Amino acid sequence: MQFGIWLPVYGGWLRTSEQPTTPDIASCLAIAQQAEALGFDFLYASENLLNCIHGPQESVADAWSLLAAIAATTSKVGLCGAVKPGFRSPFLVARMLDTLTKVADRPLALNIVCGWWKEEFELSGVDWLDHDGRYDRAADFLRSLNGLFQPPLDLTLPADREDPAVFPRGPDDPTARAPSYGLDQAALPDIWIAGHSRRAMQMAAEWGHCLFLNGMPDDQLARHVEAAQQEANRWGRRLSIAANAYVIATESSAQAKEHWRQVLARRNSSTIEFFRTVIANSGAAAWAELDQEQMVDSNAGVELGLVGSFDEVRARIPELAALGVDRIVCQFDDPMRDAGPFMKRVIRPLAGAASMAAVA
Repeated sequence: MQFGIWLPVYGGWLRTSEQPTTPDIASCLAIAQQAEALGFDFLYASENLLNCIHGPQESVADAWSLLAAIAATTSKVGLCGAVKPGFRSPFLVARMLDTLTKVADRPLALNIVCGWWKEEFELSGVDWLDHDGRYDRAADFLRSLNGLFQPPLDLTLPADREDPAVFPRGPDDPTARAPSYGLDQAALPDIWIAGHSRRAMQMAAEWGHCLFLNGMPDDQLARHVEAAQQEANRWGRRLSIAANAYVIATESSAQAKEHWRQVLARRNSSTIEFFRTVIANSGAAAWAELDQEQMVDSNAGVELGLVGSFDEVRARIPELAALGVDRIVCQFDDPMRDAGPFMKRVIRPLAGAASMAAVA
């Protein structure tokens, strides 16, 4: 199991009255450095040009500007950033990845998010398509991105054919080579696909390395994982499964549950209802059935079951692994306060137990 931290690019993760509603860039950079020091596996930055937690009137941090700063100030923690096809061209993203891989001096991961907020598309001058249209656009994007990093042989011949070493005559010519566009093939990232729909699973099976899911009850999670792996098997592949989790880990179960009750009591109903309307009009599958309490947490992360005592949360992780989850993307109330105890009381004991089991 790998553990990552979702960078708070929107401010606080909860739609409640007391959450910070704008990002704190200095805190995001500090969280990244702390996550690396603690031993977290990766950091995740989501791409939205409007604040999808607190509303369009609030600010949001650009994911890739933030990742560039983090890449320059860390050395080993994994970096994953989201991109919405249509907002950036495949060639622009290829150049971004090529540059940022050199800055980071390590491989990157790219999460494809098809989007669900019509206003965001309209403000960006990007055509708003229906659900299948957005996935068709994403498939074209991935096809182009792969073609830029792994292009076919260039068999173009010049008019005078004076230099066959430079202009090869055919695919069997030993001097034939593909254009590189100055891109390092090592910068081609691991591809994550976010989504719950059948199209998301199909795209992940064909193009992706990881399917990224919101939190959901165990029976739904098991069905999604099984369906995704069956789809991937048709391509002779296996997917990694990442899931979003809102983490409240405390000394006692009662303390954690009381904390969550207080969160629900402070929920911002007007913001929640605004986003329920936006999502209902989008055709997005991931949030279609969520009630108001589930939407307090932006990605249904509390559904993954990491609310409880340290002992309970630690016991829950192997259950999620048994359901097929390979990566947990953690959201914390306050990462600077909460990530350290979670690493010390949950992740490290699990890693130690796994090491002992392997030796035995």
